[in-house]
Amino acid sequence: MKTSIFRRVLGIAIVGAGILSSGSVAAGWYGDPWSRPYGSGAVTYQRQTVMRDHGYVMKQLSDMFDGRRSFNRDEAARLARELQQGFGDNLIRNFPPGTMVAGSRTLPATWRHFDTFVAYAKGAEGAAYRLAEVLAQPPSGDDADNAGTRIPPMGMGPGRRGPWQPGYRGPAGAGQRPGERIPLDAVREFGELNANCHSCHMLFRGGRW
Repeated sequence: MKTSIFRRVLGIAIVGAGILSSGSVAAGWYGDPWSRPYGSGAVTYQRQTVMRDHGYVMKQLSDMFDGRRSFNRDEAARLARELQQGFGDNLIRNFPPGTMVAGSRTLPATWRHFDTFVAYAKGAEGAAYRLAEVLAQPPSGDDADNAGTRIPPMGMGPGRRGPWQPGYRGPAGAGQRPGERIPLDAVREFGELNANCHSCHMLFRGGRW
């Protein structure tokens, strides 16, 4: 009788150890490029940190393009390059199959339609690259000649000018120079990048709960 009980307890312990270790093995089970020395929870946390950083960079660019802060061409180009380096394969590698734990907003559809997700990640990389390339070009007379052709964003009250409009001087504050003009090509490329990100989130990111 005692031997039977001992065997049952031993069996339960072995099964429990297997369950506890499965989280550590799961991420590495798929091999490169998914291999990780830690489990799904840590992978998810790392992914959330990366995506949060991307969101912060996009917010900085959005503030410049919408006129909430002075536009600085060099800084905007640097931010676009930062996004470019974080998208594409560097974004995809943060989504190993099955890494969806409590607190994750990543939907199962991400892995059911992984080819589509990959296309969005590559599309974001390309859009960020094109934005950085436009911003890296020296300002031209066309930047001023073509201004004023874009509808101001929502929330911009009467009398306010966006960075792409004639007469824009930027919200110059203490120690801040007046805003530079934004080329319309950059406005278009930022719009493409923003739309790509929003579409991907609509398909593959769930709501908060």
